[in-house]
Amino acid sequence: MKLSSDTLAVLQNFATINNGIQVKAGDSLRTISANKTLLGLAHVPDTFEAPFCIYDLNQFLGTLSLFDSPELEFGENAVEIIEGATHLKYVYADPNTIVTVPEKRLECDGDIEFDLPQKSLDRLQKAANILGLPNLVITLDDAGEYLIAVATDVKNSTSNNFKVKLNGHTSSGATFKMVLKFDNLKLIPDDYHVRISSKGISHFDGKKAEYFVAVEQNESEYDNPDS
Repeated sequence: MKLSSDTLAVLQNFATINNGIQVKAGDSLRTISANKTLLGLAHVPDTFEAPFCIYDLNQFLGTLSLFDSPELEFGENAVEIIEGATHLKYVYADPNTIVTVPEKRLECDGDIEFDLPQKSLDRLQKAANILGLPNLVITLDDAGEYLIAVATDVKNSTSNNFKVKLNGHTSSGATFKMVLKFDNLKLIPDDYHVRISSKGISHFDGKKAEYFVAVEQNESEYDNPDS
């Protein structure tokens, strides 16, 4: 089989989350960060016939770059990478050396729900990089009329901040400050529909992949007097 560009893009993104990956038979890819604050899931155009593990995903992707358009034959203990007269054997890792994704799917109640276009996410991440801001805060504007996303440093009361208005909704009467870390937002560039639960988890659902991202519970606040 040949790996499609979409599958390679997902693998490249997942390598930024965890350098090891366990691939199961089928057309789904999953990964989880070592500290379990970010979980990524994706359906890809390619179907893997058998399970395998890669210990160093960046190295594996780098190996593929040695070829122009190789055929991959996934065997029991290794994948054979073949292009014309060129042949390379890449040995699988022991599954015990990989941080694996739990079998049970996470669920996320949408106490707060909004759309996050790629353009807005790019701006927030760029502002965070330029200004050295570690946190993304989802809250209401000062008048309590609409949702905003703020790149800021929640541990610095004099921090710079960059705000973007969001198209979304929350429970009537609820007040909140939901804090995430930009370090956990290693997402494929895309438009996302986001749901955040007061229980401390968020779900970023895009066309190319979906991610469950931990909310910083010690820094976050959620109060709904009607519940």
